[in-house]
Amino acid sequence: MPNRPRLAFAIASLLLICGCQSSSPIQPPQLVAVGCQPPPAPAAWFMEPVEPNLTLRMLNELSPSPTKAIKD
Repeated sequence: MPNRPRLAFAIASLLLICGCQSSSPIQPPQLVAVGCQPPPAPAAWFMEPVEPNLTLRMLNELSPSPTKAIKD
């Protein structure tokens, strides 16, 4: 009886070894040339002009009216 698991292991390992081998010649994978896709259009906020400093930028973002909050 102790030989039964050993025999089963030997048969299973032989089947796995022989099953992984192929009798047909191995063909290299086919290479396919793929063109690059154009980049997506930028978001609308990216196209808006940006003020030179953070204070003006924040005032423009937080001001409820189109008039400037500070005068130069």
